[in-house]
Amino acid sequence: MSDPTAIEEHLAHNTAAIDDISEQMTRQWAAIRRLEAQVDRLAGLIHAMERDSDAPPPDDTPPPHY
Repeated sequence: MSDPTAIEEHLAHNTAAIDDISEQMTRQWAAIRRLEAQVDRLAGLIHAMERDSDAPPPDDTPPPHY
């Protein structure tokens, strides 16, 4: 690995790999931010629906076994 050309090729390959990983991470973080915002909006909608509903809370008791 002491050949300068081999070292340069290895460095170029590593640089390209790092750039690819960096781009993937950027896209993933953007997707995470969009999903977090969507979850926040949905949680707000559910909370508003529960608050505005006149229905009694759901009965969480299990059904009887026969």
